[in-house]
Amino acid sequence: MRRQPQIQAAIFDVASWEPDAEFSVFPQGARAKDAVFAPEYPAEPVIVPGKRYMVKRSKRSYPDQFWAEIVAYRVGCLLGVNVTPTFAAWNSRTNQCAALIEWFYDDGHESFVMAGDFLQQMHKDFDRKLGTQHNLLDNMRLLKLLAQNGILESGWRQWWIDALLFDALIGNTDRHQDNWGLIFTRSKQKISCRLAPLFDNGTSLGHERFTNHVSRWTDIDFQRYISKGRHHVKWSLKDPIQGHFALLQRALEQWPDTREAAQARLNFSSDDLSDAVVDLLKLDAINPLSNERLVFMLHLMRYRFTLLRNLLL
Repeated sequence: MRRQPQIQAAIFDVASWEPDAEFSVFPQGARAKDAVFAPEYPAEPVIVPGKRYMVKRSKRSYPDQFWAEIVAYRVGCLLGVNVTPTFAAWNSRTNQCAALIEWFYDDGHESFVMAGDFLQQMHKDFDRKLGTQHNLLDNMRLLKLLAQNGILESGWRQWWIDALLFDALIGNTDRHQDNWGLIFTRSKQKISCRLAPLFDNGTSLGHERFTNHVSRWTDIDFQRYISKGRHHVKWSLKDPIQGHFALLQRALEQWPDTREAAQARLNFSSDDLSDAVVDLLKLDAINPLSNERLVFMLHLMRYRFTLLRNLLL
């Protein structure tokens, strides 16, 4: 069930990549990002010639945050979920590092609609800025309606289980209404759509904790930190925000036929987590992935991995 990750040999310098005038600056999200086109003859075969990529930088207060996006991609591949290919990059003109994220739909034939656009139609007072009304029951109603009308391909329940499983493993707290959506294709015969790959995964993996502050954490410290983790989406409008594991458990109870596939996604060892990302330490960057940062990420994921295994027994 694993996906083969695309491995880069060196960090990519995007200083000479052509800026995309149409998507030059993205208004959504807290981190600065823009779009560029890959060169026709890229440095490595993992880059698609001429394809659009997003360059997503870290928050100023967390200069190595972009690594969380890259590690999350590798972990997604290990789980076998559909995550946008993501690489380490920098701009030699500005000396800024960033995550380089492959564009996940074809602008010429497809269009992407954020879930928030639909949810705002369902609730005229929908809080688009904070997403306080973002909930799974409304998401279910939306996707069920699209599926019943023959527009959405099947498997949306499993997609959400995969998303909740992935977010629980990496501790992602930012799967808001504009961090998932639908890719539409229009032909003469019909309109169809599919759920987009999991993107915008960098608010995770303890990125906001400074390594010198967590170097002496005990097991109790890790357990306390993980127990405080909350998913952005809640179950219903009336429900409070839940922890990652409680929300996943509730979704599995709602859709018991998804449990077997979820169990299969965890068919690896905790050592495989390290093997999936350890090569990133070799990439030479102004803001490198330090061994201390990676050890902290892996420690968090190994705790969560054990909790997920127990939940899915």
